[in-house]
Amino acid sequence: MPKFLSIITPLLLACLLLGACSSVSTTPSNSKTSPTSAREFATSKSFADIPIAATDKVDIEKSLLLNPGDYWIGRAVLKSSLKEEEAFNYYKNNMSDYDWTTVTSVQSKVSILTFEKFDRFAAVQIQSAGMRGSTITITVSPRESSK
Repeated sequence: MPKFLSIITPLLLACLLLGACSSVSTTPSNSKTSPTSAREFATSKSFADIPIAATDKVDIEKSLLLNPGDYWIGRAVLKSSLKEEEAFNYYKNNMSDYDWTTVTSVQSKVSILTFEKFDRFAAVQIQSAGMRGSTITITVSPRESSK
């Protein structure tokens, strides 16, 4: 039974966090920021230690966030206006600004870049979204402890 709890507890926490991200915004009606853009800004700040291009949007429905902020784990799915090659170069050049070290990269039809930062790894997967740009999936997980 304890193993079941160790699996279900993070899932419940993730549901609560995602529910909070998708709640109705409390932005005043006289504000110049729309509720949607305020929610997108707050969501992008939840993934604080990865670069997100100014024109990219976090797909809240497909993303999974645990422990928001500088030490988050989970999956950020971005709808990007950048073409695949531009997105590849963007992450290859900008992850180091957030203290990520490149481990490996493969540029192809579906490109993958992997990075390391302290005891976490990030995998950035980039694929075409047709004329709209690309879909970028960034998965961050903790390093497995060796026993």
